[in-house]
Amino acid sequence: MPKNQYQTFTAETPLPVYRQDFMRRAAMCAALGAKYPDLALIAADSEACVADVDARLVLIQQADDAQTRAKAAEDIEKMELVDAYAETRRTMAAKKYDVLTILPDMPSAMARKTPTKLSERVEIAIASLNGLPPGDPIRTAFAPVLEKEYSDFSKADAAENQTQAAVKAADVAQVLFKQELSQRREAQLGKILSVLRDKEKMVQFTIPWRKWAKTKPEDEGEGGGEGEGGGSPG
Repeated sequence: MPKNQYQTFTAETPLPVYRQDFMRRAAMCAALGAKYPDLALIAADSEACVADVDARLVLIQQADDAQTRAKAAEDIEKMELVDAYAETRRTMAAKKYDVLTILPDMPSAMARKTPTKLSERVEIAIASLNGLPPGDPIRTAFAPVLEKEYSDFSKADAAENQTQAAVKAADVAQVLFKQELSQRREAQLGKILSVLRDKEKMVQFTIPWRKWAKTKPEDEGEGGGEGEGGGSPG
């Protein structure tokens, strides 16, 4: 890392990097706590930040896991719905119904449709089946089955939409959380600088999260990814 410089953490900085940065600072400040009591306070605040990040990571993982499970359930219900549709279509074809008029969509095409488009086509299919004469064996045997499978799929789709909204909300909350962490980080670094009165030492209490642009051969090997730098606390 270039002398007297450190990298500003932003919303793009991964939370695990924030965590590692606070953990390093906590360990270093704790080691100097007996000599500099103010650094012991920073060590405690940094450990608190690590705990906050851990708690946030759990919430994010829970939201992601819930969305994954809900999506899996939706996919299964979609599979069952398309299978019921395909079975109805096969039976109608075997019994010489005008399949292309009543159920024109191929099952393979139905399987590729988005939940919204699939729902639209299934609703049309159900209406077509219920348009057959009362007592028609196909209508009697298959319309209720397709209606039930469609109901199950609709519930699974609604549940998946809820988890997807929760993930998006967690993403927004994560941005705000990172802003708070960044402010706490800057305050800690500013305090460290005021205690040690040495910018080069203060920089050692941070970690880079992007690789600094190479300007000299001796710069090679510093940092960890392409990006920008920052400055001293202001």
